Amino acid sequence: MFMSRVVVVRGRDPYCMVERGLEYFVKPSVGRVVLKPNLILAEPPPTTTPCETVEALVRYYLRGGFEVVVAEGSGWCETFEAYRELGYLKLKEKYGVKLVDLNNDDFEVVKNPNAFFLREFEFPLTLKNAYIVSVPVLKEHSITKVTLSLKNMLGATIGGRARIAKKGRFHRKLDESIVDINLYLRPRLAVIDGRVAGLGGELGARPKEIGVMIMSEDLVAADAVGASYLGKNPLTISHLKLAQKAGLGIADLSKIEVIEVHVDKLN
Repeated sequence: MFMSRVVVVRGRDPYCMVERGLEYFVKPSVGRVVLKPNLILAEPPPTTTPCETVEALVRYYLRGGFEVVVAEGSGWCETFEAYRELGYLKLKEKYGVKLVDLNNDDFEVVKNPNAFFLREFEFPLTLKNAYIVSVPVLKEHSITKVTLSLKNMLGATIGGRARIAKKGRFHRKLDESIVDINLYLRPRLAVIDGRVAGLGGELGARPKEIGVMIMSEDLVAADAVGASYLGKNPLTISHLKLAQKAGLGIADLSKIEVIEVHVDKLN
């Protein structure tokens, strides 16, 4: 029986955890890597993805000779406000990586007549032909129960005109939109930072130390394992069930191989 593989790295140091966890995955076959953190607003972790986790990924991929881009389209603030307040500008200054506001990116319209809801989609050109890594924090959500690597991709879209709730149009059919966006964008890897999880909702999350990073090329499986760390059955989470039905990955924990790695510092 085919099983999806998820790597769970236990530790505290994000640099060591990223290095060890990514040993289990084949390096990208394309030259450009786009890292997509969750910066829903300019509020510190665990509401948002810690900058040091993204920095660890930047280091890893730059050392491999890849072009690295950090891209986000914040929903509840201006994206560059989040970049500035949460320390992301140092990634450009220190490493020369490009920071992109996907809310204002150029795009091309693509279509899928078989989509659940979004039969047309404005595909940001920054993401075209790129190896996309979804880098959320392990966090609960008031509507979808969890907001992990799949839900994180709602921020990888063109923003609406509103000053806040820039992704509000997707909430008309939120679960279907999450799945459709992932079908269009096809992110290649999930790296979920669960060192300190966010409880109680997507905004103003309460911290809980869990001490893991969850990585997989199957984003549905990564989110299923992540949901279990939040005490939730992934098969009760609508967008995970729908993603499995759509062929994006596996949400059934019994069909997921979990490899645990314990690390504090590299040997």
